[in-house]
Amino acid sequence: MKYFNLFIKGMFMGAADLVPGVSGGTIALIMGIYKELIDSINGISWSLIKTLPQKGIKKTWKEANGSFLLSTFSGILTSILLLSRLLEWLFENEPIILWSFFFGLLVASIFILIKRYLTFSLPNTVLLLLGATLAFWSTQLNGVQNDTSLLYLFFCGFIAISAMILPGLSGAYLLVILGVYQFILSRVRLAQEIIFNFNLDQFIDLANVLGVFILGIIVGIKLFSKFLSWLLHRYPQKTIAVLIGLMGGALHKVWPWQNSETINGLEKTFAVLPQYFEGNSIQLGKAFLFAFIGFGFLFLLENRKGISKT
Repeated sequence: MKYFNLFIKGMFMGAADLVPGVSGGTIALIMGIYKELIDSINGISWSLIKTLPQKGIKKTWKEANGSFLLSTFSGILTSILLLSRLLEWLFENEPIILWSFFFGLLVASIFILIKRYLTFSLPNTVLLLLGATLAFWSTQLNGVQNDTSLLYLFFCGFIAISAMILPGLSGAYLLVILGVYQFILSRVRLAQEIIFNFNLDQFIDLANVLGVFILGIIVGIKLFSKFLSWLLHRYPQKTIAVLIGLMGGALHKVWPWQNSETINGLEKTFAVLPQYFEGNSIQLGKAFLFAFIGFGFLFLLENRKGISKT
């Protein structure tokens, strides 16, 4: 049951990683698995692999926290493969409902994390504001023109995964800024289709593109998790203050009512009050309902002790 729960939490993380403006790291933090996730990733090292012949598979697997990592990352991968089409449909057809749910979820997570983990002091307050400023600044960056060279895709994977494991910084949004979000998402969809309609030339092309992108992810998550693990152990309160600030600074990106403008050929969105929304309908009732569902869902997990201490 423990590992099934981890699988479900991984699915939530995968769904969040697909949404520009939401971070899988945020979900990991509010679900209570963030610190263990970072420590477990950091624990995978060459020295551990070298001791495999002496220690054996069972002991090495236990030291690597393999069951935890397998359950969590299986959930993430399953979610990305299964939900990419659903989320794309929601983006196009029910964006206000989708963003309202995530907004409620994120607001509730900030309240819970402050209550559970943060002791207010001048240094922690300054760091919280610094994190919020960094997250807000990252969402104001202008996009670049599309570049799908393998070296650039490696760089995008490296940068995106570093953001994905940071609460408040959306790896998917950075992929939008870097100009490859739609390109990568379309390749994920093609990977699903090729399972049922195999084509060798298409498979080779996908293997090159996604392989290099995933290699960037592996290198990025390994290097960045080491740094984060050190921070969480050395400065736990200060690190949590920055992480909560990152989440707060990203709130405007999941606000349900967004107008858009085109800058340098890239469509960007900005939050507005419902009365200034330029869409077809503000759907105020649905927005409040799904924001409440997202907010209440997290507090239900909290009350049932679904969130353990980080």
